[in-house]
Amino acid sequence: MEGLSKKIILSMSHSSLALEDNQSSSKNVRSDEPTIGNPVLASRQYSQKYRVKQLNYILQLETKVKALQAEVAIASPRIKYVDHQNSLLRIENGSMKQKLSTFFSDLMFKKAQYEELKKERDILKQFYLVNQQQLPQFFF
Repeated sequence: MEGLSKKIILSMSHSSLALEDNQSSSKNVRSDEPTIGNPVLASRQYSQKYRVKQLNYILQLETKVKALQAEVAIASPRIKYVDHQNSLLRIENGSMKQKLSTFFSDLMFKKAQYEELKKERDILKQFYLVNQQQLPQFFF
């Protein structure tokens, strides 16, 4: 790309020199003389200006490309790092979901066990109350 830039700069300098030569030669031609050369000269000048504009535009595009390439060079490692961190977080998230599922299963088991123990407690309480009422009759 540098070779293209050098060529563009050289051709711009040649174009600007040629443009100056044509402008100085157009000053030598008197405007009151009817000549066919003036439209041709104007066309040449326009073409040269157009080429210079094109070359400037190409230079601007090249500088933008270089800036974007530098931005990509900086952003690419960052993106890789963030992507790696994202994959690690996904793995951790999966592990945490699995633990949560295990804890939920344990909770459900403990709730069922608790309900069974409550039922057993109620049965034993009733049995105690029934036996409590019968015991005084037994001893008297």
